[in-house]
Amino acid sequence: MRGQSPYSRVERILEYIHRHIDQTLGLDDLVEVFGISRWQLQRIFQQQTGLNVAQYVRELKLSLAAEKVLTTHDRMLDIAYQFGFTSEVSFSRSFKQLFGLSPSQYRRRGTKVGLRNPITQRAEHFIDSTSLQTRIEHRPEFTVYGISSPLNGLLEASPNVATIVPNLWETLFSQLGESTKCKAQLVGVVDTQQQTPEHANLHYWAALQIDAPSAETIQSYVTQAKLSSLVIPTQDYAVVSYHGLASGFSQLVEWLICDWLPQSGFDSVNGFELEHYGPLTSHIDTPTDMEYWLPIRTLP
Repeated sequence: MRGQSPYSRVERILEYIHRHIDQTLGLDDLVEVFGISRWQLQRIFQQQTGLNVAQYVRELKLSLAAEKVLTTHDRMLDIAYQFGFTSEVSFSRSFKQLFGLSPSQYRRRGTKVGLRNPITQRAEHFIDSTSLQTRIEHRPEFTVYGISSPLNGLLEASPNVATIVPNLWETLFSQLGESTKCKAQLVGVVDTQQQTPEHANLHYWAALQIDAPSAETIQSYVTQAKLSSLVIPTQDYAVVSYHGLASGFSQLVEWLICDWLPQSGFDSVNGFELEHYGPLTSHIDTPTDMEYWLPIRTLP
């Protein structure tokens, strides 16, 4: 292992984990294979991925197990044993901690929620993040309130994202004025429903998702800030988290669509792409935790 960069070491560790994920795979097993101390292994892995080794292995195992729960009629005990759990009780406890549902409840629900995907490559062009991990989520219908404008996307010959998007958010904050007292989340929405190979026909929304809204609260926002409503239908998404400036989202989207998607086993669908910026604040250009939600379907 001498002479290798920390990331090349992590790449080898990740490759080993992914090849042996259906086997008993503890930290001591990795220490023995790679010949470095527990502390060194944890430090390098945490530094390059932002994750604890045991956490990463556990979440991958449980995500694969969740796929089995949804796509087979196997007994929960058999699935538990397959992924190295010593009992159905320990499997169920860990499963509920990650997904918020027991395996049986997850099977009855029948939708993919919170599935983690393997880290497959380094995102070298991100300043605040050296590795990116996606997860698969199913989200029910919800409504946002905001303003919109036509948009030339990032992959077009003359994209105007860098001007349209900041201007829309600036206009939204100006329209909101003092009417920002209720709890709300900032959500950017890219409407790709009318997109065709010949014409992009994109619209971007700078919008709010109002937490636990009342009819009076919504009416107040719509009236005072002159907002329109947009219903986001039920959809499956690939989700990736990011810490940094909002301007970094352009690189995040490019990575997700051009690098991750072609080898993911999923395909994108026309719908509503979501940018989650977190709680309502006018300081959108300060580093923060954000997420991008890409509508997907499983390839046949």
